[in-house]
Amino acid sequence: MAMLMKGVALALVLTLPTLLWAGPYDAAVGNVQRMLNQSLKNDEAGLNTTRQQLENLPRPAHQSVKEARALNQQGLDALKRNDYAAAAVTFQKAQELDPADIEVAGNLGYANLKSGQYKRAEQHLIYAISLAPGRSSSWFNLGQVYGALDHIEKATGAFAMAYRTSQNQPKTADFIRQALTLPENNETTRTALKRTLELFGLPVTGGGS
Repeated sequence: MAMLMKGVALALVLTLPTLLWAGPYDAAVGNVQRMLNQSLKNDEAGLNTTRQQLENLPRPAHQSVKEARALNQQGLDALKRNDYAAAAVTFQKAQELDPADIEVAGNLGYANLKSGQYKRAEQHLIYAISLAPGRSSSWFNLGQVYGALDHIEKATGAFAMAYRTSQNQPKTADFIRQALTLPENNETTRTALKRTLELFGLPVTGGGS
């Protein structure tokens, strides 16, 4: 029985991005967590420094690009069917083929989020952010993960990063307001979303700035 459990544990570990990017991943986790705190405090200078450190980490090389993209499309099709478990498995296979694919990494994190696998989603979203610190959607999904886990400050910091990195901040602000009304978001998530708007002096209801 002990050997069986050891095998199960090993199988779980093998699905994590740490094996794809073992050394720098630990550093990436520290940088992302630091950015969450700096974002919450509006520490722009600190954010710039930490983001530069994150961007300077070595990254994996592209591998089986064509095959990974084909699986990524299959995963997207599964998401459209709301088959989140199947999507997560497919995106995982795609990531194993090409660990450098930014979209695959983000999609894998999102599929795990929608499947309720929050710790796994956190790991994969941090990996996605390490590949592309300016990817707003990954920050937003990370905020949803921390909201689901009742980590209100981390959730607020992540949502604030989603706004900061957005290429269309007014649209993102509206997206945040819409998310406040979604029943899938718990009270912690809604509070973090509201605090994010307040952090930037944005109205909680309606548009404008």
